[in-house]
Amino acid sequence: MNEQLISFAAQSARFLQDVTVDCCQQYFWMTIAAGIFGFLMACGIGANDVANAFATSVSAKSVTLKQAVVIAGICEFLGAMLLGASVTSTIKGKMIDTSLYADEPGVLMYGMLTSLVAASFILAVANYLALPVSTTHTIVGSIVGFSLAAKGFSSINWMEVSKIFISWVAAPVITGTAAALFFWVTRKFILLSEVPYKRATTLYPFIIFIAIGIDLFMVFYKAGKNSPQIKEWGLKFMIPAGFCISFFLAVVFHFLLSPYLQKRVEAKMERLEKAKTDKENEDVAHENAEAGEGEEKKSAMMKKILGEDGEEEKAEEQDGEEQPTDSKTTDANISRSERIKKNMTASFHKSMSKLGDATINRDIEAEAFAGSAKAKEMWETGEEFDPRAEEMFSYLQVLTACLLSFAHGANDVANAIGPIAAVIAIYNTGEVNSKNPVPKWIIFLGAAGIVLGLLLYGYKLMISLGYKITKMSPSRGFCIELAASLVVVVASFVGIPVSTTQCQVGGTIGVGLLGGEKGNRSGNLNPWFVLKVILGWVGTFVAVCIINAGVFAFAYYAPSASGFA
Repeated sequence: MNEQLISFAAQSARFLQDVTVDCCQQYFWMTIAAGIFGFLMACGIGANDVANAFATSVSAKSVTLKQAVVIAGICEFLGAMLLGASVTSTIKGKMIDTSLYADEPGVLMYGMLTSLVAASFILAVANYLALPVSTTHTIVGSIVGFSLAAKGFSSINWMEVSKIFISWVAAPVITGTAAALFFWVTRKFILLSEVPYKRATTLYPFIIFIAIGIDLFMVFYKAGKNSPQIKEWGLKFMIPAGFCISFFLAVVFHFLLSPYLQKRVEAKMERLEKAKTDKENEDVAHENAEAGEGEEKKSAMMKKILGEDGEEEKAEEQDGEEQPTDSKTTDANISRSERIKKNMTASFHKSMSKLGDATINRDIEAEAFAGSAKAKEMWETGEEFDPRAEEMFSYLQVLTACLLSFAHGANDVANAIGPIAAVIAIYNTGEVNSKNPVPKWIIFLGAAGIVLGLLLYGYKLMISLGYKITKMSPSRGFCIELAASLVVVVASFVGIPVSTTQCQVGGTIGVGLLGGEKGNRSGNLNPWFVLKVILGWVGTFVAVCIINAGVFAFAYYAPSASGFA
C-alpha cells in the first residue's frame, strides 16, 4: 500500500512538473526579449557606472578619453569573463519573497523581463541627461515595482529596501569624509611642502603598499561572491594576499621602477615646457606675420593705383593656372570591381571617422566648459600643485581606476545578466530557484554590452563627474578612488548595498571642499549640480519602481481573449 502511495505521489509530481514545463514552453519569446533588454541594460551600465570609474582619470589628464575607453573596456570584460558569477541570485539582495511565485513561475519570468525593460529605459534617460545614478538600485527598484503590482506590499522585504534609502546618505557622506581626509593629508604633507616632488617620490612605495593593498582586497572580496574557492578561503586569504602583493609591488618600484618613472616624469615635463615655449613663439610669429601681411596689402594697393604691376599680375595668373590632369583617363583604366572596393573602403573609413568624432575623439573638456560657466570658473580658480608631483599620482590614479573597473566587471555585470539567467532557468526547469546557473554566453553578452555602452555614451558621464562637480587633478582623483574602494568594502561587511557611483560622487564632493582659491571652499563646488545628482538617485529609484509596476500590471491584469468570448 505504501509503495503504491509513493508511486502515485511520484507520478503526480512528474505530472505537475510536465504541466509546469509545458506551460513555460509558450513563453519562449520571453527568453529572447530578456536577452535583448538585458544587453541594453548592460549598455546603460557601461555608459554610466564604468564611465564614472574613469571620469576623474580623464578630467585630470592622466589618460585621454580614447585610452580610458580602451583600458576600461579591457578591465571590465576580463573582470566579467574571468571572475563573473557562474551562479547568480534570482533576486539581487533578496528584496522580494520569491516563494510567492513558486506556483506561478511564468509570472516571475514576465516580472524579470519587464524589470529589464523599465531599468534599461530609465538608464537610457539618465545617460541622456548625463546623471550619474546607481545601476544596482535601478534594477532593484524595477524588481520591487513589479512585485508590488503582482503580490502587493507583503511581497517586499522592506528591511532590505530601507538599506538602499540609508545608502543614499551614508555612501556619499562616509566616502566624502574619507576622501577629504586622504586629500588633506596628501595636500599638507606632500603637495604643499617645500619639496613636493621629492617627498612624493620618497613616500611613493608606502602609498603603493596602502592603496594597491586596499584595492586588491576589494577585488578579492567582490570576486569571492562569485568564486566558491575564494569565498571558502575567506578573509584569511583576501587580506594577506592583497597586502602581500602590494608590498611586493612597492619593493619592486623602490629598487627597479623608481629611477625609470622619475626620468619619464622629467622627460614629460621638458616636453610640456618645450611645447609651451613653441606655442608662445608661434603666437608671436603669427602676430608678426599678420602685421607684415598688412604692410604687403597696403603696398599692393598702392601699386594697383599707380598701375605699375599690371603686367606682372597677368604673368603670375598665367603661371598659377593649373594644368589639366588625366584623372578621367586614370578612372577609366580602373576596373568596376576595384572602383567599388575603393569606394567601400573610403566609405568605411569615413564612417569610422564619424563614429570616432562622435565618441572617443571628443574634446570633453571644451564641451564641459561650454555647457557650464560654473565648471569653467572652478577649474580656473581651483588650487594647483607642483606638476611633477601630480604626474607621479597620475600613475597610481590609473592603476586604481583599473582595479575598480576590474572589480566592477566581476560583480556588477550581474545587474544585467541576473534577470536573464532567472528567465532562462525558469523556462528550462519550470521552477523558481533562489540560485540560477549562468552560462558563459550570458556573461559574454553582459560584458559586450558594458563595453559598447562605454564606447558610445561614456563621455557624457565623464563630463558630469569629471568636470562639473569640482576641479580635478591626479592627486584628487587618486584620493577619491582610494576612498571609494575602502567604503565599498566596509559597507559590504556591514550589509549596506552602497553604489560605487554614489561613493565616487561623495568622494568628489569631499575633495572639492579643500583647495579652493584663497580657501574659498564653497566656490570650489557646484552645489546646484550636486543637488541635481542627489535628486537623480531618488528620482530614478521611484520612477523605475512606478514605471515597471505600470508596465507589468498593464499586461498581467489585462482581460484575456477568452473573457471577450
